Amino acid sequence: MIPEFYDGNFLPDGEHVATWDEIVRRFGGNERRKSFCDRLIRFLQQAKSCGFLKVYLFGSFISAKEDPGDVDLLWVHKRDLDYDRLSRECHELVEYALIKARERWDMFCCSDDPMVISIMMTVWRKDKAPGRKPRGVIILELKDL
Repeated sequence: MIPEFYDGNFLPDGEHVATWDEIVRRFGGNERRKSFCDRLIRFLQQAKSCGFLKVYLFGSFISAKEDPGDVDLLWVHKRDLDYDRLSRECHELVEYALIKARERWDMFCCSDDPMVISIMMTVWRKDKAPGRKPRGVIILELKDL
């Protein structure tokens, strides 16, 4: 379940597991957000077909901001993933520069090593404003799509 915003803008600190339907209901409100959801579900289905495990969502998309700039996410895959053996479609999801140039979204990728995920999410959960609390992230298990 996705909690209420702690300050009217951001999710409380922590990792909040959600379903796709919950994400759409909560963050798909206006036309821009609906467009993001339409694009995001295609990426999620592609990631699932590539064998990725889950995705972490963070940034302005999961905030109360009416006009978020983009969708920020982290794909998680099995530790033994061989990037060189990925299909072209799957490889696109892990090519940061390609996705950033084409979609203007920040898509990162890492293995399911808990230490690596923890380090990466600690950076992205920080609020840039001084004295602000860390922000929450949303986790979507791709097997549940």
